[in-house]
Amino acid sequence: MDLNHEISQIEHLDTLKVADKRKITNSTNEGIIGIKKPKMHAVQEIPPQNMVTAETFVNVQYGARTEIPSATRQIAHKSPKKRLQLDVAEIDGGQQKPDKVKFIYGNYNQYYGYRNKGHECEDIRLEMFTTHTKLFQDKEVLDIGCNSGLITMEVAKRFEVKSITGLDIDRALIKQANKALLRQKKAQPLENEARRLHKFPYNVNFVHANYVLRDDVLLEIEQEQFDVILCLSVTKWIHLNFGDAGLKQTFRRMYLQLRSGGKLVLEAQLYDNYKRRKKMTETIAAHYKAMQFLPKHFTDYLLSKEVGFANVELMGVPKHCAEGFKRAIQIFHKR
Repeated sequence: MDLNHEISQIEHLDTLKVADKRKITNSTNEGIIGIKKPKMHAVQEIPPQNMVTAETFVNVQYGARTEIPSATRQIAHKSPKKRLQLDVAEIDGGQQKPDKVKFIYGNYNQYYGYRNKGHECEDIRLEMFTTHTKLFQDKEVLDIGCNSGLITMEVAKRFEVKSITGLDIDRALIKQANKALLRQKKAQPLENEARRLHKFPYNVNFVHANYVLRDDVLLEIEQEQFDVILCLSVTKWIHLNFGDAGLKQTFRRMYLQLRSGGKLVLEAQLYDNYKRRKKMTETIAAHYKAMQFLPKHFTDYLLSKEVGFANVELMGVPKHCAEGFKRAIQIFHKR
């Protein structure tokens, strides 16, 4: 047998082996190879009209009043901190922004140094608070727009609050506040009276969140959880970024979160202070142009049936500070 004939036989045998393998594979996978399976389409369950699911309620627009199902009501049983974090806002997203829009929420990283020139870390408003010590003593307090936490921690330290939560929309400022709080805790002995009695610095907590909710429907699950709410020089920034509707919702949320007999301590900026910031972003410019709910209307609105505060008193107007910071501080009382 010559070499060419032998090579030809070997190639023929290899071809037969390959064919046999294909037959085995085809028989083993019968019903799979060569047969197209029908595509399976997942059936999307559409909730009944006016029903809100726990997964989607923050992103859907609803009418004036919507019934809240039991799944969503479970959120109301979460801790106060988790309820406050329903709508956490990412400010920078890891990207650099021009200085022009860096502080669009009034989230200045050296705010207290700028405001309290000549007073170092002392905030002049704290002097006014000393005339109302009972307002804070043994109370649960929320400080909205706490910035780096100076006022929050001083109130906790000086006035023996039961607890105080500082909340800000800027994650970096909350991180800064938590670092300062940690330094205070590290300065304490491992076993100490303050820790045992839950006194300063163990009565302070900081939360990164946007206090303005995505939809008014979320007000339906609010619960009374604070005795005092501080809103100091924050209204302008809420107003410019979220418009008349956002600020009105904020006032209603404050009322709902206060217990019976609770107090809102409000330091609102004057309308004249808005003008310098009205072109910071397109959103701010649009809100400023459409604004009809002005600071001069705040008191009447807070005392109206739409919100519900019973009465208001003037705590005072801070002295010995820059003219632009001489703002009336009011106390609104809830029945």
